[in-house]
Amino acid sequence: MSTTIDSLKSSVIGTSTAKSWEKNVTDVNDIDETFANARDLGHTRLNYSRITAVGELSNNDSFDIYKTTVDSNRGKLSLSIQSGGGDDTVLDLSAYQAYIDELKKEFNPDEYYAELEEKQKAEAEKGLLEDKAPELNIQVYTMDKYGREVLIADSTADKDSKEYQALEQMMSGEYAAAAGEYYIKVSRNDTVTDKDKVQYAVQLMMGTSFKHDYIAIEQKSEDTKNETTSKTPSESTTSAYGTSILSASSALQIMASADQGAASMLSAGYQNMANIYSKNSKA
Repeated sequence: MSTTIDSLKSSVIGTSTAKSWEKNVTDVNDIDETFANARDLGHTRLNYSRITAVGELSNNDSFDIYKTTVDSNRGKLSLSIQSGGGDDTVLDLSAYQAYIDELKKEFNPDEYYAELEEKQKAEAEKGLLEDKAPELNIQVYTMDKYGREVLIADSTADKDSKEYQALEQMMSGEYAAAAGEYYIKVSRNDTVTDKDKVQYAVQLMMGTSFKHDYIAIEQKSEDTKNETTSKTPSESTTSAYGTSILSASSALQIMASADQGAASMLSAGYQNMANIYSKNSKA
């Protein structure tokens, strides 16, 4: 992986003194990227473990899906994300700015309060990921009892929606999470193209402390290395003429054609019955 990946890893891990465990997970691309084969990051336990995934979205890799199992039925879940384009090295001029603001407030209060109002407005309109991961979107899902994905947090949702507010709570470490499986989907937003490579690190923990650091480093898939896109999985069919191979999309087309044929037969049969009834009625 690039040095950007290494620097992201160092940035999000920091100077932790917890026991560190690292593993590699292989990426999958686009059509192969499903909840069923999400990369497993392990278990998240209250005040015990912190888990981190460091990866890259590159050609033919629109999004990544990770999974963690939350073991604790109490405690607050926190989530953070940072990209290679995130603003993590800005020189801190807050003390200097505070001094300038005090002077402006004393000698030019009209300008000071006008600027303050503009800053507050801009802050309110700013997206959750704008500072740390400006190229990315993030969604969090759980599963219902039927095994269907349920979206619970979303950076792209309306700001007054429960999904956006849930993500706000996660990013401030205030989300009350129940035990179960959670899926984290990381994707590009429309500020970058499908050809742009975006490195990122996403991190989760429960509580305010941890004893173990679990780090997953995403390795490039064969599709990424070869700059290819996975094809639709094939399905085999057996008939009196032997075994043939057809793609899943072809199979759907055949099913649709069969349904259309059956509908035509039913329509023709109904029309014949209507004609017979009409003749009998006139006799």
